[in-house]
Amino acid sequence: MNSFQIAIVVSLAGYLAIGWYAGRRVKDLEDFFVAGRNAPTLLILGTLVASFMSTNAFMGEAGMSYQGHAPLIIMMTCFNCLGYVIGAIFFGRYLRRSRALTVPDFFRARFNSRRIQRFAGVSIVVGLSAYLLAVTWGMALVMSEVTGIDESVAIVAVWLSYTLFTLYSGSRGVILTDTVMFVLFSGMIVLAAFFIIQSAGGWFAAIESIGNV
Repeated sequence: MNSFQIAIVVSLAGYLAIGWYAGRRVKDLEDFFVAGRNAPTLLILGTLVASFMSTNAFMGEAGMSYQGHAPLIIMMTCFNCLGYVIGAIFFGRYLRRSRALTVPDFFRARFNSRRIQRFAGVSIVVGLSAYLLAVTWGMALVMSEVTGIDESVAIVAVWLSYTLFTLYSGSRGVILTDTVMFVLFSGMIVLAAFFIIQSAGGWFAAIESIGNV
């Protein structure tokens, strides 16, 4: 096994251990859906950043930027971040006060309508399905390139892994592993930026090169 394959195996083992630990602490629906409503700010930040900086960012958006669509990516990032802020300030507090376990539950209680609840549920499923398709394909592509296994097998393995993980550990496991990924991503970005800047001839040369693009 090469270093990349070893890193993948070690990472999967670590995430599965975290999921096993979190799953043992799930006692009821509140634990499963909203981590018992007592997740600290650091873990919430970690899961938000990790969800934002997935394979969509590291592969899809990086590829689009390389092809000349960087301004579009910057605009999309600004709108996404704005959505996080507006959602937390103008919507999150009402969702928390309602004690609803899911967003569709909140809309049902807010409007007293099962039709709106179903519409909200379908909207979430459709939106997350598109996101998960991109993430699954991206992760499967990485696994296929690194390990040499067939891409279709990698897709099934990736989908099965996060599905079983989420069903067992619930939001507790997801939040914990996302925070670990957040710390890992942040460290990798700082380390990679150091080597990239040094390869470009230092800070001033790197800034000058960016300005001349």
